[in-house]
Amino acid sequence: MGFRRVHPSVLALAAVACSLNAQSPPTEVSYGVHYERAGDEAVSIELEWPDPLGQAGSLVFPRAIPMGYGEQHYDAFVSDLRAFGPDGQSTAPGREEGPRWRLNAGTRRVTYRVNLRQLEQDVHAASDASRVREGYLGALGYSIFAYVDGYESRGTRLRVSGPEAWPVFSTLSPRLPMGAAPVDARAADFYALADSQIVMGPRAVVRRLTDSPVPLYLAAYAEGPVDLDRLSRVAARAFRLVNDYFGTTPFPHYTVHYELLTPISSRHAYGMSMEHLESSTYYLAASSGLTADAPPADEGRVLSLIGHHMAHAWIPKRAYGEGYYPFQWELAPIIDSIWFAEGFGQYAAIMALAQGMPDPQTYRQRTLELRFRSNITSAPPFLKRLSLIELSRVASTRYAEDFRTGRLVFSRGGLMAAAIDERIQAESKGTTSLRDALRYLVAWSARERRGFRIDELAGLIQQATNVDTRTVIEEWLRPLP
Repeated sequence: MGFRRVHPSVLALAAVACSLNAQSPPTEVSYGVHYERAGDEAVSIELEWPDPLGQAGSLVFPRAIPMGYGEQHYDAFVSDLRAFGPDGQSTAPGREEGPRWRLNAGTRRVTYRVNLRQLEQDVHAASDASRVREGYLGALGYSIFAYVDGYESRGTRLRVSGPEAWPVFSTLSPRLPMGAAPVDARAADFYALADSQIVMGPRAVVRRLTDSPVPLYLAAYAEGPVDLDRLSRVAARAFRLVNDYFGTTPFPHYTVHYELLTPISSRHAYGMSMEHLESSTYYLAASSGLTADAPPADEGRVLSLIGHHMAHAWIPKRAYGEGYYPFQWELAPIIDSIWFAEGFGQYAAIMALAQGMPDPQTYRQRTLELRFRSNITSAPPFLKRLSLIELSRVASTRYAEDFRTGRLVFSRGGLMAAAIDERIQAESKGTTSLRDALRYLVAWSARERRGFRIDELAGLIQQATNVDTRTVIEEWLRPLP
């Protein structure tokens, strides 16, 4: 009988899976990530679950990105996919329609590889891409992890290992010092796993920041100049102010993942960032780092950028309209309330940061003008003629791809939030504000475990503030004059 050569990374992942399953709850899905050698293009992934599939099923790779409002075909970068039965024999699963592969009854383990170098080359939006560069690997969970259809709500366990002497960090379980030993972490479900990030390599820098209500980390990789001390102070200040605004911290830790990147082609774009359950990711040009001699205006822009994306850990990650959860991984969902997620989230950040300014009211008015009103003035008429719900549906699949839609939907939502805040404060004589309503919505979403319907929003705000804002909401939902 002949012997089939097994890739060394698969053997390493098999050992990882055995270690994990020995301690995993009976329904938990174990994930292993192994990056074998510095300079390799691909990472190896393994999934294993306790009991063999009772019937044929599907392995699904994400194409939609939470809060990305678009799609990326991450399954295009998958190779060497193998499925294993209880006897340890492997087969090559057949391809189904979409980002799916067929798993036979009896399957209990899957291995595959993801080519991160090709992924970065082909995905031109830096905020959607993972990457391997000299001395560094940065991976977005949804770009590398697949799931067994029907297992999305199961708890997950993750183990990550890298090349010898490479430090490893996961936003699921941040810890210092960042050592070379494999990192173990758990997530409540596939969404939490997919919404996390992995950082490793000698060129990655991880710090724990001080003066924070929960452990706060900065994970940085820079191909250009940056003052990490100054950046750390700005990130800590932003987190403290945003956390104070919302009044609760519904996560045990938070990571700011910050990359300054040299474009690998003229088609690659840098400057967009992304928010996650327990982290935010920033993908900026190598020349845009905050340096020691940068003027205060540059620091203000960085503070605003970080505060904005931190606020999304509350809105819409914890308070959201229909369509955000449960998330549809195979197709970008059509969402009616992007204006709430993006506009109200940004307005909350503006109000949070204003409390740290010498003149909060002037800061608020100036930022509303620059961030929201100017975008409405410059928007094309055909987009202004859409109702806000229609605009949200259009932006659901091209928010950043055609950023005219993204800018207008968040600007109209942000000005709706400002108008609601003004109505609440006027009628309550300053005793309550939109902040009370947003805090209430975070608690309501956690309790009800669902997104609100648009026709429920005014009632929920009234429950929190005793102020009826229905006419304000209706006015801003209509097409612009």
